[in-house]
Amino acid sequence: MKYFVVDILTPSKIVSKNMSAESLLIPTTRGQINILENHTHLVTNLSTGMLSVFGGADYADRHFALTSGVCKVLDNKIVILSNTAEENTDVDLERARLALKNAEEKLKHSENLSAEEFEKYSRKVERAKIRIQIGEFIRPNYEK
Repeated sequence: MKYFVVDILTPSKIVSKNMSAESLLIPTTRGQINILENHTHLVTNLSTGMLSVFGGADYADRHFALTSGVCKVLDNKIVILSNTAEENTDVDLERARLALKNAEEKLKHSENLSAEEFEKYSRKVERAKIRIQIGEFIRPNYEK
């Protein structure tokens, strides 16, 4: 089985380096794309969503919550540059639920928000929902 290498980077940390993958599902601004070995070269914008890294028979599947950024595919090397990235096993569900509640509460009073604040809290809701989704539904069976 042939694999390619994936790096996931944010401005504050290296989330994963040289991760082996057989395929990826990447959330982009134009929809989700599937990356397989020998994919055409590509640079695309990321949207907030779930990145799934499938390791095939030799490596475990891994899932990450991402916010906006850029994905570069060149040869068999994928670099994900995201504003934030968090692996499902690192999600603090209580914190994510609290963030969702706080952001939704702010949006309930949207008439008092500027356009920038409305956009900010809308993005916070979207990110919290993705974090909750991967934290609740994509945990190893022994953690449920």
